[in-house]
Amino acid sequence: MPKGISKKSSIYLLCVVLILTLLAGAGCSGNKEKEPETVPKQNSTTPDSSTEPPSEAPESDLSGTIRISLSGKSNSVWKVVGDAYSKLHPNVKVVVDNKPGEGYKEWLTAQFAAGSPDVDMVVNNEVEDLKQAGKFVDYYPYLEKISPYTGEKWKDGFDLAGMNINLDAVSAEDHLFDLSYESIQVVWAYNKDIFAKAGITETPKTFDQLLVDMQKVTDAGYTGLALAGGSNSFWTGRVGWLMGIYADQYMRDSAEIMRSQEQDYTYLPQVDDNWKFDPTDPYNDSANKVTKNDLRTLKAIKDKVGPYKVEGNPQWKASIEHIKELMKFTPKGFFGLEDAQAYSLFLTGKAAAILAFPDLYWQLPKDLKDETKTGVKEGVKPFEFGFFNMPSIEGPGVMAPARTVQIPIGYYGFTQKDAKQTELDMDFMMYVTSPEGYNVYLKATEESTDASLAGPPMIKNVVLPDAMKEVFASFQPIGHFQNGPTAAGVLPRGLWDYQPSVQDWIVLIQKYLNGQMTADAYLTALQANIDKNFEAMLKTRKLELSDLEHPERRPPERK
Repeated sequence: MPKGISKKSSIYLLCVVLILTLLAGAGCSGNKEKEPETVPKQNSTTPDSSTEPPSEAPESDLSGTIRISLSGKSNSVWKVVGDAYSKLHPNVKVVVDNKPGEGYKEWLTAQFAAGSPDVDMVVNNEVEDLKQAGKFVDYYPYLEKISPYTGEKWKDGFDLAGMNINLDAVSAEDHLFDLSYESIQVVWAYNKDIFAKAGITETPKTFDQLLVDMQKVTDAGYTGLALAGGSNSFWTGRVGWLMGIYADQYMRDSAEIMRSQEQDYTYLPQVDDNWKFDPTDPYNDSANKVTKNDLRTLKAIKDKVGPYKVEGNPQWKASIEHIKELMKFTPKGFFGLEDAQAYSLFLTGKAAAILAFPDLYWQLPKDLKDETKTGVKEGVKPFEFGFFNMPSIEGPGVMAPARTVQIPIGYYGFTQKDAKQTELDMDFMMYVTSPEGYNVYLKATEESTDASLAGPPMIKNVVLPDAMKEVFASFQPIGHFQNGPTAAGVLPRGLWDYQPSVQDWIVLIQKYLNGQMTADAYLTALQANIDKNFEAMLKTRKLELSDLEHPERRPPERK
Protein backbone atom coordinates (compact mmCIF):
# COMPACT_ATOMS: atom_id res chain seq x y z
CA MET A 1 0.00 0.00 0.00
CA PRO A 2 0.93 3.35 -0.66
CA LYS A 3 2.99 6.29 2.10
CA GLY A 4 2.62 9.94 3.28
CA ILE A 5 4.29 12.93 1.88
CA SER A 6 5.06 14.73 5.12
CA LYS A 7 5.00 14.23 8.83
CA LYS A 8 1.34 15.21 8.75
CA SER A 9 0.52 12.96 5.84
CA SER A 10 0.07 9.28 5.48
CA ILE A 11 2.94 6.96 4.84
CA TYR A 12 1.23 3.90 3.47
CA LEU A 13 1.21 2.32 0.47
CA LEU A 14 3.34 1.34 -0.08
CA CYS A 15 3.95 0.31 -2.61
CA VAL A 16 1.45 -0.24 -4.31
CA VAL A 17 2.54 -0.81 -5.79
CA LEU A 18 4.05 -1.50 -5.13
CA ILE A 19 2.56 -0.22 -6.41
CA LEU A 20 2.14 0.35 -3.68
CA THR A 21 3.66 0.89 -1.52
CA LEU A 22 2.96 4.37 -0.01
CA LEU A 23 5.39 8.76 2.42
CA ALA A 24 6.76 11.09 5.02
CA GLY A 25 10.11 12.65 5.61
CA ALA A 26 12.54 14.94 7.27
CA GLY A 27 15.79 16.45 6.17
CA CYS A 28 17.35 19.40 4.43
CA SER A 29 17.35 20.97 1.01
CA GLY A 30 18.67 23.73 -1.12
CA ASN A 31 16.52 26.56 0.20
CA LYS A 32 19.10 29.13 -0.82
CA GLU A 33 19.25 28.32 -4.52
CA LYS A 34 19.19 31.44 -6.68
CA GLU A 35 15.86 32.11 -8.44
CA PRO A 36 16.35 31.04 -12.07
CA GLU A 37 16.20 33.88 -14.58
CA THR A 38 14.71 32.13 -17.59
CA VAL A 39 12.32 32.77 -20.43
CA PRO A 40 9.31 30.46 -20.74
CA LYS A 41 9.77 27.85 -23.43
CA GLN A 42 6.09 27.72 -24.42
CA ASN A 43 3.15 30.04 -24.75
CA SER A 44 -0.18 29.78 -23.00
CA THR A 45 -1.82 27.69 -25.71
CA THR A 46 -3.29 24.51 -24.26
CA PRO A 47 -1.33 21.58 -25.69
CA ASP A 48 -2.73 18.21 -26.67
CA SER A 49 -1.29 14.73 -26.63
CA SER A 50 0.32 15.27 -30.03
CA THR A 51 2.54 18.10 -28.81
CA GLU A 52 6.14 17.57 -29.89
CA PRO A 53 9.23 19.04 -28.19
CA PRO A 54 10.81 21.99 -29.99
CA SER A 55 13.11 20.98 -32.84
CA GLU A 56 15.49 23.82 -32.04
CA ALA A 57 17.28 23.63 -28.70
CA PRO A 58 17.28 26.97 -26.85
CA GLU A 59 20.38 28.37 -25.28
CA SER A 60 21.10 26.62 -22.02
CA ASP A 61 23.89 26.68 -19.47
CA LEU A 62 22.72 23.41 -17.91
CA SER A 63 25.18 20.55 -18.18
CA GLY A 64 25.85 17.21 -16.56
CA THR A 65 24.28 13.78 -16.29
CA ILE A 66 20.94 12.71 -14.83
CA ARG A 67 20.77 9.04 -13.91
CA ILE A 68 17.27 7.58 -13.64
CA SER A 69 16.54 4.24 -11.96
CA LEU A 70 12.84 3.94 -11.18
CA SER A 71 10.90 1.01 -9.76
CA GLY A 72 8.95 -1.04 -12.28
CA LYS A 73 8.78 1.72 -14.90
CA SER A 74 9.22 1.45 -18.65
CA ASN A 75 12.77 2.04 -19.86
CA SER A 76 11.56 2.93 -23.34
CA VAL A 77 9.10 5.59 -22.14
CA TRP A 78 11.59 7.31 -19.89
CA LYS A 79 14.28 7.16 -22.56
CA VAL A 80 11.96 9.11 -24.89
CA VAL A 81 11.46 11.71 -22.15
CA GLY A 82 15.18 11.89 -21.45
CA ASP A 83 16.03 12.30 -25.13
CA ALA A 84 13.48 15.12 -25.48
CA TYR A 85 15.04 16.91 -22.52
CA SER A 86 18.56 16.45 -23.92
CA LYS A 87 17.36 17.95 -27.18
CA LEU A 88 16.49 21.11 -25.24
CA HIS A 89 19.74 20.95 -23.28
CA PRO A 90 22.48 19.44 -25.51
CA ASN A 91 25.04 19.46 -22.69
CA VAL A 92 22.88 17.22 -20.52
CA LYS A 93 22.93 13.43 -20.78
CA VAL A 94 20.03 11.41 -19.36
CA VAL A 95 20.78 7.77 -18.56
CA VAL A 96 17.78 5.48 -17.93
CA ASP A 97 18.26 2.19 -16.09
CA ASN A 98 14.95 1.30 -14.47
CA LYS A 99 14.75 -1.65 -12.08
CA PRO A 100 12.14 -4.34 -11.37
CA GLY A 101 9.74 -3.57 -8.55
CA GLU A 102 10.70 -6.75 -6.72
CA GLY A 103 13.83 -6.08 -4.66
CA TYR A 104 13.91 -2.37 -5.52
CA LYS A 105 13.92 -1.22 -1.91
CA GLU A 106 16.94 -3.40 -1.16
CA TRP A 107 18.72 -2.15 -4.26
CA LEU A 108 18.09 1.51 -3.36
CA THR A 109 19.15 1.02 0.25
CA ALA A 110 22.39 -0.58 -0.93
CA GLN A 111 23.19 2.49 -3.06
CA PHE A 112 23.32 4.63 0.07
CA ALA A 113 25.07 1.99 2.15
CA ALA A 114 27.94 2.04 -0.33
CA GLY A 115 28.37 5.83 0.06
CA SER A 116 27.06 8.61 -2.15
CA PRO A 117 24.84 6.97 -4.78
CA ASP A 118 25.42 7.56 -8.48
CA VAL A 119 21.69 7.45 -9.19
CA ASP A 120 19.70 10.70 -9.19
CA MET A 121 16.00 10.09 -9.83
CA VAL A 122 14.40 7.24 -7.89
CA VAL A 123 11.13 6.01 -6.41
CA ASN A 124 11.50 6.46 -2.66
CA ASN A 125 8.21 5.49 -1.04
CA GLU A 126 9.70 2.39 0.62
CA VAL A 127 12.74 3.95 2.29
CA GLU A 128 11.29 6.00 5.12
CA ASP A 129 14.51 5.77 7.14
CA LEU A 130 16.48 7.41 4.32
CA LYS A 131 13.89 10.18 4.12
CA GLN A 132 14.14 10.79 7.83
CA ALA A 133 17.91 11.05 7.40
CA GLY A 134 17.48 13.76 4.75
CA LYS A 135 18.94 11.78 1.86
CA PHE A 136 16.62 13.30 -0.73
CA VAL A 137 15.98 16.77 -2.12
CA ASP A 138 13.09 18.64 -0.48
CA TYR A 139 10.67 19.85 -3.17
CA TYR A 140 8.87 22.44 -1.04
CA PRO A 141 11.22 25.41 -1.62
CA TYR A 142 11.43 24.63 -5.34
CA LEU A 143 7.66 24.72 -5.76
CA GLU A 144 7.92 28.48 -5.20
CA LYS A 145 10.40 28.93 -8.04
CA ILE A 146 9.54 29.92 -11.61
CA SER A 147 9.38 26.98 -13.99
CA PRO A 148 11.20 27.86 -17.22
CA TYR A 149 8.72 25.63 -19.07
CA THR A 150 5.56 27.52 -18.06
CA GLY A 151 6.74 30.97 -16.95
CA GLU A 152 4.81 30.52 -13.69
CA LYS A 153 5.68 29.34 -10.23
CA TRP A 154 6.12 25.60 -10.38
CA LYS A 155 3.34 25.05 -7.82
CA ASP A 156 0.84 26.86 -10.07
CA GLY A 157 1.12 24.12 -12.68
CA PHE A 158 -0.29 21.46 -10.35
CA ASP A 159 -3.66 20.54 -8.89
CA LEU A 160 -2.22 20.63 -5.39
CA ALA A 161 -5.49 19.62 -3.70
CA GLY A 162 -5.62 16.49 -5.83
CA MET A 163 -2.02 15.78 -4.91
CA ASN A 164 -2.93 16.02 -1.22
CA ILE A 165 -0.57 18.98 -0.78
CA ASN A 166 -1.79 21.89 1.30
CA LEU A 167 0.94 24.54 1.24
CA ASP A 168 -1.02 26.62 3.76
CA ALA A 169 -0.57 23.80 6.26
CA VAL A 170 3.19 23.37 5.76
CA SER A 171 5.31 24.18 8.79
CA ALA A 172 9.04 24.43 9.29
CA GLU A 173 9.48 20.75 10.11
CA ASP A 174 7.60 19.51 7.04
CA HIS A 175 9.39 18.31 3.93
CA LEU A 176 8.31 16.92 0.58
CA PHE A 177 10.81 14.30 -0.50
CA ASP A 178 8.77 12.72 -3.27
CA LEU A 179 6.47 14.12 -5.93
CA SER A 180 3.33 12.28 -7.03
CA TYR A 181 1.20 13.78 -9.77
CA GLU A 182 -0.88 10.97 -11.26
CA SER A 183 -3.97 9.81 -9.39
CA ILE A 184 -4.93 6.19 -8.95
CA GLN A 185 -7.79 4.31 -7.40
CA VAL A 186 -7.61 0.67 -6.37
CA VAL A 187 -10.59 -1.25 -7.72
CA TRP A 188 -11.55 -4.86 -8.31
CA ALA A 189 -11.16 -6.19 -11.84
CA TYR A 190 -13.08 -9.34 -12.71
CA ASN A 191 -13.42 -11.85 -15.51
CA LYS A 192 -16.99 -11.55 -16.76
CA ASP A 193 -16.92 -15.01 -18.34
CA ILE A 194 -16.00 -16.68 -15.03
CA PHE A 195 -18.62 -14.71 -13.12
CA ALA A 196 -21.26 -15.81 -15.64
CA LYS A 197 -20.21 -19.47 -15.41
CA ALA A 198 -20.48 -19.22 -11.61
CA GLY A 199 -23.99 -17.81 -11.90
CA ILE A 200 -23.09 -14.31 -10.70
CA THR A 201 -25.31 -11.76 -12.43
CA GLU A 202 -24.18 -8.53 -10.78
CA THR A 203 -21.07 -7.29 -9.03
CA PRO A 204 -21.04 -7.33 -5.21
CA LYS A 205 -21.75 -4.15 -3.26
CA THR A 206 -21.26 -5.61 0.24
CA PHE A 207 -18.47 -7.65 1.75
CA ASP A 208 -20.86 -10.49 2.65
CA GLN A 209 -22.00 -10.70 -0.97
CA LEU A 210 -18.35 -10.67 -2.09
CA LEU A 211 -17.69 -13.75 0.07
CA VAL A 212 -20.77 -15.47 -1.36
CA ASP A 213 -19.59 -14.74 -4.91
CA MET A 214 -16.05 -15.92 -4.17
CA GLN A 215 -17.49 -19.22 -2.94
CA LYS A 216 -19.54 -19.58 -6.14
CA VAL A 217 -16.40 -19.02 -8.19
CA THR A 218 -14.52 -21.62 -6.14
CA ASP A 219 -17.32 -24.13 -6.55
CA ALA A 220 -17.13 -23.57 -10.32
CA GLY A 221 -13.48 -24.65 -10.27
CA TYR A 222 -11.66 -21.29 -10.28
CA THR A 223 -9.52 -19.30 -7.85
CA GLY A 224 -11.54 -16.42 -6.42
CA LEU A 225 -8.93 -13.72 -5.85
CA ALA A 226 -5.54 -13.65 -7.61
CA LEU A 227 -3.56 -12.17 -4.75
CA ALA A 228 0.15 -12.38 -3.92
CA GLY A 229 1.17 -13.35 -0.39
CA GLY A 230 4.85 -12.43 -0.33
CA SER A 231 6.27 -10.04 2.27
CA ASN A 232 6.05 -7.00 -0.01
CA SER A 233 2.36 -7.64 -0.64
CA PHE A 234 1.72 -7.67 3.10
CA TRP A 235 3.71 -4.52 3.78
CA THR A 236 3.29 -2.15 0.84
CA GLY A 237 1.08 -4.09 -1.52
CA ARG A 238 -2.35 -5.53 -1.98
CA VAL A 239 -2.74 -7.48 1.26
CA GLY A 240 -1.61 -4.41 3.18
CA TRP A 241 -4.15 -2.27 1.33
CA LEU A 242 -7.00 -4.63 2.19
CA MET A 243 -6.06 -4.67 5.86
CA GLY A 244 -6.05 -0.89 6.02
CA ILE A 245 -9.17 -0.41 3.90
CA TYR A 246 -11.32 -2.67 6.05
CA ALA A 247 -9.88 -1.47 9.37
CA ASP A 248 -10.77 2.06 8.25
CA GLN A 249 -14.47 1.24 8.20
CA TYR A 250 -14.31 0.65 11.94
CA MET A 251 -11.87 3.41 12.89
CA ARG A 252 -12.90 6.59 11.14
CA ASP A 253 -13.00 8.31 14.53
CA SER A 254 -9.19 8.37 14.41
CA ALA A 255 -9.70 11.80 12.90
CA GLU A 256 -10.87 13.21 16.22
CA ILE A 257 -7.67 12.06 17.93
CA MET A 258 -5.05 12.88 15.30
CA ARG A 259 -6.45 16.31 14.37
CA SER A 260 -4.74 19.48 15.53
CA GLN A 261 -6.33 21.11 18.54
CA GLU A 262 -6.63 24.85 19.00
CA GLN A 263 -3.59 25.20 21.25
CA ASP A 264 -1.37 23.03 19.03
CA TYR A 265 1.64 24.31 17.13
CA THR A 266 0.18 22.60 14.06
CA TYR A 267 -3.24 24.29 14.29
CA LEU A 268 -4.21 26.55 11.39
CA PRO A 269 -7.41 28.56 12.00
CA GLN A 270 -8.11 29.00 8.29
CA VAL A 271 -8.16 25.21 7.92
CA ASP A 272 -9.27 23.89 11.31
CA ASP A 273 -11.77 26.39 12.71
CA ASN A 274 -14.77 25.02 10.83
CA TRP A 275 -13.94 21.32 10.90
CA LYS A 276 -16.33 18.79 12.42
CA PHE A 277 -16.05 15.03 12.41
CA ASP A 278 -18.35 13.61 9.75
CA PRO A 279 -17.89 9.92 8.88
CA THR A 280 -20.47 10.22 6.10
CA ASP A 281 -18.02 12.41 4.17
CA PRO A 282 -15.24 10.20 2.72
CA TYR A 283 -13.03 13.30 2.44
CA ASN A 284 -13.70 14.62 5.94
CA ASP A 285 -10.13 13.96 7.11
CA SER A 286 -8.37 15.20 3.95
CA ALA A 287 -5.45 17.60 4.24
CA ASN A 288 -7.41 20.53 2.83
CA LYS A 289 -10.09 20.12 5.51
CA VAL A 290 -8.15 19.48 8.72
CA THR A 291 -4.54 19.50 9.87
CA LYS A 292 -3.05 16.69 11.92
CA ASN A 293 -0.65 16.57 14.82
CA ASP A 294 1.53 13.47 14.72
CA LEU A 295 2.39 13.90 18.38
CA ARG A 296 -1.26 13.37 19.30
CA THR A 297 -1.29 10.16 17.28
CA LEU A 298 1.91 8.97 18.92
CA LYS A 299 0.57 9.78 22.37
CA ALA A 300 -2.63 7.85 21.59
CA ILE A 301 -0.57 4.83 20.53
CA LYS A 302 1.52 5.01 23.71
CA ASP A 303 -1.52 5.47 25.95
CA LYS A 304 -3.64 2.96 23.97
CA VAL A 305 -6.51 5.37 23.36
CA GLY A 306 -9.59 4.42 21.31
CA PRO A 307 -8.79 2.87 17.91
CA TYR A 308 -5.06 3.17 18.67
CA LYS A 309 -5.43 0.33 21.18
CA VAL A 310 -5.19 -3.01 19.39
CA GLU A 311 -5.37 -5.67 22.08
CA GLY A 312 -8.88 -6.52 23.19
CA ASN A 313 -10.43 -4.05 20.74
CA PRO A 314 -13.58 -5.58 19.18
CA GLN A 315 -13.34 -3.33 16.12
CA TRP A 316 -9.83 -4.51 15.33
CA LYS A 317 -10.99 -8.08 15.85
CA ALA A 318 -13.92 -7.67 13.49
CA SER A 319 -11.77 -6.17 10.75
CA ILE A 320 -9.12 -8.92 10.79
CA GLU A 321 -11.74 -11.66 10.95
CA HIS A 322 -13.23 -10.31 7.73
CA ILE A 323 -9.78 -10.29 6.13
CA LYS A 324 -9.23 -13.91 7.13
CA GLU A 325 -12.52 -14.91 5.52
CA LEU A 326 -11.50 -13.27 2.25
CA MET A 327 -8.04 -14.87 2.27
CA LYS A 328 -9.69 -18.31 2.00
CA PHE A 329 -10.22 -17.56 -1.68
CA THR A 330 -6.59 -16.82 -2.56
CA PRO A 331 -4.47 -19.19 -4.73
CA LYS A 332 -2.71 -22.32 -3.51
CA GLY A 333 0.77 -21.46 -2.27
CA PHE A 334 -0.48 -17.99 -1.40
CA PHE A 335 2.34 -17.07 1.01
CA GLY A 336 5.02 -17.78 -1.58
CA LEU A 337 3.24 -16.09 -4.47
CA GLU A 338 4.58 -12.89 -6.02
CA ASP A 339 2.56 -10.25 -7.89
CA ALA A 340 3.59 -11.40 -11.36
CA GLN A 341 2.50 -14.95 -10.59
CA ALA A 342 -0.85 -13.81 -9.20
CA TYR A 343 -1.44 -11.61 -12.25
CA SER A 344 -0.65 -14.53 -14.55
CA LEU A 345 -3.47 -16.52 -12.92
CA PHE A 346 -5.90 -13.74 -13.86
CA LEU A 347 -4.53 -13.37 -17.38
CA THR A 348 -4.82 -17.09 -18.10
CA GLY A 349 -8.42 -17.34 -16.88
CA LYS A 350 -7.65 -19.37 -13.76
CA ALA A 351 -8.70 -16.66 -11.29
CA ALA A 352 -11.88 -14.62 -11.32
CA ALA A 353 -10.75 -11.33 -9.79
CA ILE A 354 -7.75 -9.19 -8.96
CA LEU A 355 -7.09 -5.88 -7.24
CA ALA A 356 -6.08 -3.41 -9.94
CA PHE A 357 -5.79 0.18 -11.10
CA PRO A 358 -7.67 1.83 -13.99
CA ASP A 359 -4.65 1.40 -16.25
CA LEU A 360 -5.54 -2.29 -16.50
CA TYR A 361 -8.14 -1.20 -19.06
CA TRP A 362 -5.30 -0.57 -21.54
CA GLN A 363 -2.62 -2.83 -20.15
CA LEU A 364 -4.50 -6.13 -19.96
CA PRO A 365 -5.10 -6.49 -23.73
CA LYS A 366 -1.36 -5.96 -24.25
CA ASP A 367 -0.45 -8.45 -21.53
CA LEU A 368 -2.73 -11.17 -22.89
CA LYS A 369 -0.39 -11.32 -25.89
CA ASP A 370 2.78 -11.30 -23.75
CA GLU A 371 4.22 -14.78 -23.34
CA THR A 372 6.50 -13.63 -20.52
CA LYS A 373 3.45 -12.61 -18.48
CA THR A 374 1.06 -15.41 -19.37
CA GLY A 375 3.55 -18.25 -19.64
CA VAL A 376 1.67 -19.34 -22.77
CA LYS A 377 3.30 -19.32 -26.20
CA GLU A 378 1.76 -16.61 -28.41
CA GLY A 379 -0.37 -15.43 -25.51
CA VAL A 380 -3.89 -16.38 -24.45
CA LYS A 381 -7.40 -15.85 -25.77
CA PRO A 382 -8.86 -12.43 -24.80
CA PHE A 383 -11.77 -12.33 -22.41
CA GLU A 384 -14.26 -9.69 -21.38
CA PHE A 385 -13.48 -8.00 -18.08
CA GLY A 386 -14.94 -5.27 -15.91
CA PHE A 387 -14.44 -3.36 -12.69
CA PHE A 388 -16.23 -2.73 -9.41
CA ASN A 389 -15.50 -0.66 -6.33
CA MET A 390 -14.48 -1.91 -2.91
CA PRO A 391 -17.46 -3.75 -1.33
CA SER A 392 -18.35 -2.48 2.16
CA ILE A 393 -18.57 -4.42 5.39
CA GLU A 394 -21.92 -3.93 7.10
CA GLY A 395 -22.83 -4.65 10.71
CA PRO A 396 -22.02 -3.71 14.33
CA GLY A 397 -19.16 -1.28 14.85
CA VAL A 398 -18.92 -0.12 11.23
CA MET A 399 -18.74 3.68 11.08
CA ALA A 400 -18.79 4.34 7.34
CA PRO A 401 -18.71 2.67 3.90
CA ALA A 402 -15.43 1.37 2.55
CA ARG A 403 -12.91 3.74 1.09
CA THR A 404 -9.99 2.59 -1.02
CA VAL A 405 -6.48 3.57 -2.03
CA GLN A 406 -7.24 6.76 -3.94
CA ILE A 407 -4.07 8.77 -4.01
CA PRO A 408 -1.55 10.58 -6.14
CA ILE A 409 1.27 8.24 -7.12
CA GLY A 410 4.73 8.47 -8.57
CA TYR A 411 6.86 8.97 -5.46
CA TYR A 412 9.62 10.46 -7.59
CA GLY A 413 12.55 11.66 -5.51
CA PHE A 414 16.09 12.86 -6.16
CA THR A 415 19.08 11.89 -4.09
CA GLN A 416 20.64 14.80 -2.23
CA LYS A 417 23.83 15.94 -3.97
CA ASP A 418 25.68 19.21 -4.61
CA ALA A 419 23.90 22.42 -5.60
CA LYS A 420 24.73 22.13 -9.31
CA GLN A 421 23.31 18.61 -9.61
CA THR A 422 20.23 19.57 -7.61
CA GLU A 423 19.61 22.55 -9.93
CA LEU A 424 19.82 20.19 -12.91
CA ASP A 425 17.57 17.58 -11.31
CA MET A 426 14.90 20.12 -10.40
CA ASP A 427 14.97 21.63 -13.88
CA PHE A 428 14.44 18.17 -15.35
CA MET A 429 11.49 17.55 -13.03
CA MET A 430 9.98 20.93 -13.95
CA TYR A 431 10.19 19.81 -17.57
CA VAL A 432 8.64 16.40 -16.89
CA THR A 433 5.71 18.00 -15.03
CA SER A 434 5.09 20.75 -17.59
CA PRO A 435 2.50 20.31 -20.35
CA GLU A 436 5.34 20.18 -22.85
CA GLY A 437 7.25 17.42 -21.07
CA TYR A 438 4.26 15.46 -19.85
CA ASN A 439 2.79 15.24 -23.34
CA VAL A 440 6.05 13.68 -24.52
CA TYR A 441 5.65 11.15 -21.68
CA LEU A 442 1.98 10.62 -22.52
CA LYS A 443 2.60 9.97 -26.22
CA ALA A 444 5.45 7.57 -25.44
CA THR A 445 3.21 5.73 -22.99
CA GLU A 446 0.43 5.38 -25.56
CA GLU A 447 2.88 3.89 -28.06
CA SER A 448 4.66 1.56 -25.63
CA THR A 449 4.03 -2.13 -25.11
CA ASP A 450 4.96 -2.14 -21.42
CA ALA A 451 3.34 0.97 -19.91
CA SER A 452 -0.10 2.47 -19.37
CA LEU A 453 -1.31 5.62 -17.69
CA ALA A 454 -2.36 4.73 -14.13
CA GLY A 455 -4.78 7.61 -13.78
CA PRO A 456 -5.42 11.21 -14.82
CA PRO A 457 -2.47 13.55 -14.23
CA MET A 458 -2.77 16.46 -11.82
CA ILE A 459 -0.79 18.72 -14.13
CA LYS A 460 -2.68 21.69 -15.49
CA ASN A 461 -3.20 22.28 -19.22
CA VAL A 462 -2.61 18.65 -20.17
CA VAL A 463 -5.35 17.32 -22.46
CA LEU A 464 -5.93 13.57 -22.42
CA PRO A 465 -7.26 11.67 -25.42
CA ASP A 466 -11.04 11.26 -25.31
CA ALA A 467 -10.84 7.48 -24.73
CA MET A 468 -8.67 7.96 -21.66
CA LYS A 469 -10.91 10.67 -20.24
CA GLU A 470 -13.97 8.47 -20.71
CA VAL A 471 -12.42 5.49 -18.91
CA PHE A 472 -11.06 7.49 -16.00
CA ALA A 473 -14.41 9.25 -15.55
CA SER A 474 -16.15 5.88 -15.16
CA PHE A 475 -14.41 5.13 -11.85
CA GLN A 476 -16.56 6.56 -9.08
CA PRO A 477 -14.31 8.07 -6.38
CA ILE A 478 -15.04 6.76 -2.87
CA GLY A 479 -12.22 8.40 -0.93
CA HIS A 480 -8.80 7.42 0.41
CA PHE A 481 -8.64 5.43 3.63
CA GLN A 482 -5.49 6.97 5.06
CA ASN A 483 -5.61 10.73 5.18
CA GLY A 484 -3.01 11.24 7.86
CA PRO A 485 -1.84 8.95 10.67
CA THR A 486 -5.12 7.11 11.12
CA ALA A 487 -5.22 3.96 13.23
CA ALA A 488 -6.08 2.06 10.05
CA GLY A 489 -2.97 3.48 8.42
CA VAL A 490 -0.29 3.21 11.09
CA LEU A 491 -1.13 0.00 13.00
CA PRO A 492 -2.51 -2.80 10.78
CA ARG A 493 0.96 -3.73 9.47
CA GLY A 494 3.06 -3.28 12.58
CA LEU A 495 4.05 0.06 14.01
CA TRP A 496 3.95 2.90 11.47
CA ASP A 497 6.26 1.32 8.88
CA TYR A 498 9.09 0.92 11.40
CA GLN A 499 10.93 -1.95 9.77
CA PRO A 500 11.79 -4.14 12.80
CA SER A 501 8.12 -4.00 13.75
CA VAL A 502 6.95 -4.69 10.18
CA GLN A 503 9.16 -7.76 9.87
CA ASP A 504 7.85 -9.24 13.13
CA TRP A 505 4.29 -8.44 12.11
CA ILE A 506 4.59 -10.34 8.81
CA VAL A 507 5.36 -13.50 10.78
CA LEU A 508 2.41 -12.86 13.10
CA ILE A 509 -0.15 -12.21 10.38
CA GLN A 510 0.91 -15.29 8.43
CA LYS A 511 0.45 -17.41 11.54
CA TYR A 512 -3.00 -15.93 12.09
CA LEU A 513 -4.11 -16.46 8.51
CA ASN A 514 -2.72 -20.01 8.62
CA GLY A 515 -4.90 -20.81 11.62
CA GLN A 516 -1.96 -21.04 14.03
CA MET A 517 -3.27 -18.18 16.19
CA THR A 518 -6.71 -17.01 17.25
CA ALA A 519 -7.78 -13.45 16.50
CA ASP A 520 -7.39 -12.52 20.19
CA ALA A 521 -3.92 -14.05 20.40
CA TYR A 522 -2.89 -12.27 17.21
CA LEU A 523 -4.02 -8.88 18.52
CA THR A 524 -2.25 -9.49 21.84
CA ALA A 525 0.96 -10.29 19.97
CA LEU A 526 0.54 -7.27 17.69
CA GLN A 527 0.08 -5.00 20.71
CA ALA A 528 3.26 -6.40 22.25
CA ASN A 529 5.07 -5.75 18.95
CA ILE A 530 3.89 -2.14 18.93
CA ASP A 531 4.85 -1.56 22.57
CA LYS A 532 8.27 -3.16 22.16
CA ASN A 533 9.22 -1.04 19.16
CA PHE A 534 7.59 2.23 20.18
CA GLU A 535 10.52 4.09 21.71
CA ALA A 536 12.98 2.98 19.02
CA MET A 537 10.53 4.17 16.34
CA LEU A 538 10.33 7.56 18.06
CA LYS A 539 14.08 7.94 17.81
CA THR A 540 13.98 7.44 14.03
CA ARG A 541 11.72 10.50 14.00
CA LYS A 542 14.11 12.42 16.25
CA LEU A 543 11.55 12.37 19.06
CA GLU A 544 11.64 11.41 22.74
CA LEU A 545 8.93 10.16 25.10
CA SER A 546 9.04 13.54 26.84
CA ASP A 547 7.78 15.20 23.63
CA LEU A 548 4.48 13.36 24.03
CA GLU A 549 3.79 14.93 27.42
CA HIS A 550 2.97 18.20 25.65
CA PRO A 551 1.76 17.40 22.14
CA GLU A 552 0.73 21.01 21.69
CA ARG A 553 4.39 22.09 21.70
CA ARG A 554 6.76 21.91 18.77
CA PRO A 555 9.41 19.29 19.62
CA PRO A 556 13.00 20.52 19.85
CA GLU A 557 15.30 20.02 16.90
CA ARG A 558 17.68 17.12 17.39
CA LYS A 559 20.57 15.88 15.32
